[in-house]
Amino acid sequence: MSEGHRVIKKSFETEMLVDGKKLPLNHMMQETIANVLVGFSKTLKGSETSPRSIEVKIKKLPKQIDVDAHTYP
Repeated sequence: MSEGHRVIKKSFETEMLVDGKKLPLNHMMQETIANVLVGFSKTLKGSETSPRSIEVKIKKLPKQIDVDAHTYP
């Protein structure tokens, strides 16, 4: 490894697909995305341990709707 390159420890294998197309993620982005989602999941009710895997699906609605932010779907 050449001088000036930073070494990070890799703990996760992370993929991101947008409209079915896999986007290229370097090691730092993979770790960042994974750590953010793992951190969020640990704060939610019903999550007591660090998860082994997380799957997230995001689908754009055809039209925006108003919802109560304090209720669950």
